[in-house]
Amino acid sequence: MIEVSRTLSVNDGTQPPLGLDEVWEGLVDKARNPLPYIASMSECSVTERFDGGLVREIVHAGQPVREVVTFYPKQRVHFVRTHGTARGTIDNELGFDEAGELALTFAFRIVLDGAEPGSAQEKEFAAHMEADYLDAVRTTLKAVRDRVAGTATGISA
Repeated sequence: MIEVSRTLSVNDGTQPPLGLDEVWEGLVDKARNPLPYIASMSECSVTERFDGGLVREIVHAGQPVREVVTFYPKQRVHFVRTHGTARGTIDNELGFDEAGELALTFAFRIVLDGAEPGSAQEKEFAAHMEADYLDAVRTTLKAVRDRVAGTATGISA
């Protein structure tokens, strides 16, 4: 199993500073339409909506994946990959660091079909996925900042 967790400070000095509500809206937007945020995703179709979440079919790194997405308002977006060659969970979690500053953590726990634990294949997949999600978090925060500053990049909430 691949397990990665990274926490980024939301307000790292980049202007304008962001609040919990603004970042939450960005995370919800990314869950509904990840294409502007994650370069390695080429397709997304929301196939079902339910109270507190949605089901989506995506193509990530050329592979079809089904995800059940559950929203825990202003706390966490939880993704469960139920179909595809890499199954498991991904979380985008809002919280506060030791200094009381807003932080965004992404974590994933994924099993890659056909890969031996600790193998080069598994490590390569983990590195690619971690880079994708770090980029997605940064892209999300930039899009939210652009929206707050009134210079929206075409990404909507």
